[in-house]
Parts: sequence; C-alpha cells; structure tokens
Amino acid sequence: MSVQNRLSHAETPSFPASARTDQEILKGDAPVLQVSMFTQLSDARADWQHLKETGCVNPYQSYEWASAWYETLGREHGIDAVIGVVQQGGKPVLILPMGIESSAGIRTLCFLGHQNGNQNTGCWDADFYARASREDIEGILVSLCRQAGTDLLALHNVPETWHGRPHPFVLQGAAPSPSPVFMRPLPADFQVLFTDTHSKSARKKLLRKERLLREAGDYRVVKARTREEIRQGLDAFVEQRTKRAAKAGIPNAFSTPVAIDFLSRLLNAETEDRPLDVWFLETAGAIRATYLCIEQAGTIYSYSNSISHDDMEANSPGNILFLEILRYACADERLNMLDFGLGAEPYKKAWADPVALKDSFIAVTWKGALKKGLDRARTHAKAAIRNSRYLWPLVRRVRKWKAGLG
Repeated sequence: MSVQNRLSHAETPSFPASARTDQEILKGDAPVLQVSMFTQLSDARADWQHLKETGCVNPYQSYEWASAWYETLGREHGIDAVIGVVQQGGKPVLILPMGIESSAGIRTLCFLGHQNGNQNTGCWDADFYARASREDIEGILVSLCRQAGTDLLALHNVPETWHGRPHPFVLQGAAPSPSPVFMRPLPADFQVLFTDTHSKSARKKLLRKERLLREAGDYRVVKARTREEIRQGLDAFVEQRTKRAAKAGIPNAFSTPVAIDFLSRLLNAETEDRPLDVWFLETAGAIRATYLCIEQAGTIYSYSNSISHDDMEANSPGNILFLEILRYACADERLNMLDFGLGAEPYKKAWADPVALKDSFIAVTWKGALKKGLDRARTHAKAAIRNSRYLWPLVRRVRKWKAGLG
C-alpha cells in the first residue's frame, strides 16, 4: 500500500519544518491511499459531509459538532485543528478530525473535542472500514503525526467493537478507558424494553412517580423546536447543572459562557438534521429535568442531562423524562439503537449494557514516549478508581464534603 501525504496551505500553520510535505510507502497490494492534512475545517467539509451521508460516522465527530466545538472551546483551549482526509481512488474513505494540544513543550495529536464527547471513531467509508487493517491505519496515523509535527498520538475513548468489527483505532497495547458507554438495541414496542430491563416492582415504582408528576398539573414533555423552547431548555439545563455541581462537588463541563455557546450553536444549527436536541419535562409550572440528545443513523444518543433540586426531586423527573424519550424512540421506526453515553451511573445500568472503550497511544519522538508513559499511567489510575467498589464512592463523598465546606 502506498500512502502519499499533502498539506493544504489554505491557512498556513505554524508547524515545524519536519511537518512539510513528505511521502511514505507502506508495502502491500491495496490501491494507493492519499493522506491530506487541512488546518481549516471548511476545506474538508465536502468530503466530511459525503461520509456522514453514506458511511459510518458518530455524531461527536460530524462536521457540525467539530466546528461548533473548535470555534468555541477549541479556541479557548488553544487547540490547533488538524483534519486528516484519506482518499483512495479519488474518493474519501476516512476523515480524522484531530487537534494539537501543547503542554510543557510536548505536542499531542488528539481527537478534536474529545474533552466534550462520549466516544471517538473517525468518519469512514463503509467498505474501507470493513477491510482496513490495524497496521494500515497505524501507518496513516504516524504519517499524519509527522505532517503535523507532533510528538505523540493519543486516541481516547474508542469503542473496542464498532459496526460489527474490532475498531482499527484500538492499537496494540491499548488501555481500557476510565468509563464505558452504555448501549442497547431498541425494540419497536417500548413495553418489551421496559419488561426486559426492569423488574415488576421497579416498573411499578417508576410509573407511580410518573403519575405523581402528572398529577402535579400542567405536565408536558417537550422536544424543543422553536428558538424560545430551545432557550428555555438550555437555560434550565445550565441552571440545574450548576446547582448540582455546587451541591455534589462535581466538575461542571458546561459552567462557562464559552461552553454554553458551544451547546447553543449545536441546538440552534440551521441544518436538516439538527446535531443536538434539548428535551425537557415540565410540571406544576417549572422545568424539572432536561436531556440533551442526538438522533443519527438509527441511534438515539443521550449526551447530558440535568434535574431540578426542589419539591419534585423525590419523583425522579430525570428518570421519567428518559422513560418518555424511550417511548418516543421505540415508536420511531427510524431509531433502533440507544447510546446512553459515558459513565457507569445506576440509571444507565438499568436500561443498557456497558460497551468497553479503549485509549491508544503512539509515540513519534522521545518527548512523546515520555508523555505516553505518563498518560498511560494516568489512564490506568483513572480506570482503577472508577471501577473500584470502594475508591469511587469515596471520591464522590469527598467531593460532596468539600462542596459543603465551600
């Protein structure tokens, strides 16, 4: 296999000389792969959209998601965009939305926006994905690192299995990510899902809470469509998340104006398929819970949620809102899979099964090798703490105690 590399100069990046146009040859019988690197997302948009419409893509790496993140949080974090476009026979077969993160003089190439996504897969032509080998992909990744002049490649939160095969981004020596995602096929009948996942007593308990929320008056579940509904849902989400973070002492990824701008851009995107929706449950004159969800390629993705801490909290409005969303999803013939996102929370385990994610690293320089060792150790430590029956509850108690002191 031959790999040719080409740097787009539409925006001249401040990369070191080692990132100039080069060429690498990987021996094999497959047709030539051409790897192009772009520093402006818009230069790759046409190929990106083509793969979204025809290939295998997850929503956290769509053009709309990546551009909204890069123009807000990416700028704030000082990320340099690196979009890899792999072509074969004149057509795009792989998009790699990446960014350069610099720390202590070490440049790391990571998935663009991985800090605020749930999983990372790349955007693939279906036929190419089905036959791509890990060795071929590793050659492409190393080539992209050299073009970008980075020391280390870090691929976070890659599903171990995706679209029916081991993901080729899970490289040799990959480490378990700190948290899995939770997924489950959706039947056409919600009652089948409800019965399969919940005992009779658990179903009765949830339905009783739903009845109490309805009896409070003015009960409604809204999938925001208008600008005003989106504003109401986003405002409630931000307020409820802020209060929850302060009460529990947990990090709030959406606490800054820039983070809120990121969500607002997605929610208000003027595209045929909106890259993010906000749902909310309202009763007794107030929004009691919200969910941010995505619908793409037959899957409904749960991205983030919030609940109010008030007189209705005992009735689990967040759980009831998700129950309502699942009723909608099962009834929609376009949807056949649930992705509940990162984090082993009890309410996720009640509905779905864990799917392992992996973190992979490739060191390109000696500085990258040094950081690779540190990053792998950090990943192992996080995974050990998250999966411990004793340490993770202790961490949560300490956070709550510290929040109480504040």
